[in-house]
Amino acid sequence: MSTTSTLSSGAEKLDAWTRRSQVKVEIDLAGQKPGHVNSYTTADNIDGTVTISVEHETRFDEIEIVFEGTSRTTVERASCPGRTGSQQMFLKLRQPIEDIEYPTPRVLESGRSYQFPFTFVVPDRLLPQVCTHAKQNAHVQRSHTMLPPTLGDPMLASNGKTLLDDMAPEMSQIAYIIRASVHQKQLAGHGVKSIAAIAKKVRIIPFVEEEPPVDITGNSSLCMRKEKSVKRGTLRSTLGRLVASTSQPKPIQLLPPTCEPSDTVSTVATVNLRFDPVKNEQPPPLGSMTSKLRASTFYSASPWDDFPCSTGVPFAQVGRGLYTENVPLSTMCVASAQWTKQSASNDTRRDSTSSTSSDSSTGPSSAFIGDTYYTASIVIPVTLPKSKAFVPTFHSCLMSRTYSLDLALTYHTPAANIMTPTISLRVPIQFASQTKYAESLKSSLGVTVTQEELDEFFHPRNVTSPSDFSSPVSDVVMDFAPPGYSETMGSVTAGR
Repeated sequence: MSTTSTLSSGAEKLDAWTRRSQVKVEIDLAGQKPGHVNSYTTADNIDGTVTISVEHETRFDEIEIVFEGTSRTTVERASCPGRTGSQQMFLKLRQPIEDIEYPTPRVLESGRSYQFPFTFVVPDRLLPQVCTHAKQNAHVQRSHTMLPPTLGDPMLASNGKTLLDDMAPEMSQIAYIIRASVHQKQLAGHGVKSIAAIAKKVRIIPFVEEEPPVDITGNSSLCMRKEKSVKRGTLRSTLGRLVASTSQPKPIQLLPPTCEPSDTVSTVATVNLRFDPVKNEQPPPLGSMTSKLRASTFYSASPWDDFPCSTGVPFAQVGRGLYTENVPLSTMCVASAQWTKQSASNDTRRDSTSSTSSDSSTGPSSAFIGDTYYTASIVIPVTLPKSKAFVPTFHSCLMSRTYSLDLALTYHTPAANIMTPTISLRVPIQFASQTKYAESLKSSLGVTVTQEELDEFFHPRNVTSPSDFSSPVSDVVMDFAPPGYSETMGSVTAGR
């Protein structure tokens, strides 16, 4: 053999060992259907297999399989042009791989497929170390360490089969992925590099329990009671005062991810009406009740130190944003609603012999001085449309999602009006999420709830900030990484 052929053969062998080999990594989830995105809820097992194959023999040192949850926000700056944002990895679980599961030596051979099974369990809460920023409210820590739902990706917004809008802006996103990587140590101690990696998105809708109604004092964006003068017509005399009031309806219970979309989700809201006439006038005939849902997404470049509110300092001045979308629900005719004549003197006698008085929300108007008034009630069914994707109400370090119900009632007056008179309310409504195992667990335990317990549960809670939570806002820095979390990504980091 000539010297030239020897050099050529040696070069080919050297090239075979040094050239970059094509490493193919695949993630297969149990129950995966073509074209569908897998959805999971709290306590679900995420089972699957990572399959690795190569075109040429490839040395490696470690296979990493992780389940990650991240949130990202982008906020327009008001002081100067540009954007700022933050990213937080709030969840990182690793699949342990024993040495015996690796090939010996650690070389991937051509023509073979290497499989590594994995199992992750969707947790119900995050570790306390995930949320270490300053807080002005004692309840924030609990809310920020609950698992948030997938948000902001239309591919994952529904049941994995249809693209539905979850009403989140491009500036805020919460994503969960299964990521598999093949790592190789570099020569001369230059660290470790990834020679191949792949990620697969999954949709997470955690179980969210019903929360007690929150005290909305000071929130001017919400209106649960309103008074309005009823006039004969424009610039004419007043017939009386119309009062409309409501209370927070029971939460809407979202179905677990595996339920068919044909299942309905609904609750009801009740509007109580009162008409205080000036003299002997009759109450105005009612027209229609229009309802719509208001979905609000709050996001920030720095952690929220309290529950967000749409009133107060403009968000653009403090590096925060609010995106709101309205979803029409229904318009129903309520002309058949019956007014009932009442007497204030009868109420006084009844209260003197009863341990409970009438609800102050349906009490008299500010101008009531007579004895006779009229009352009526309207029950409004709330059914979610199937054209949108809904996530549970949640609050995390960087973003929140809340809902409110807008109710507008029209009524008629004796004289014609250019515009139909309307009285409107806006009431907060919570979206909870059912678990697959709730009913079976309740029946097996024989759980019963008394009316007294229900009354206590739905009594408004005080969210006044205690003095020991009044420390100023500061950047979130974790002094140590919780078990199974990355030290470099465990905290909220802000970018410019």
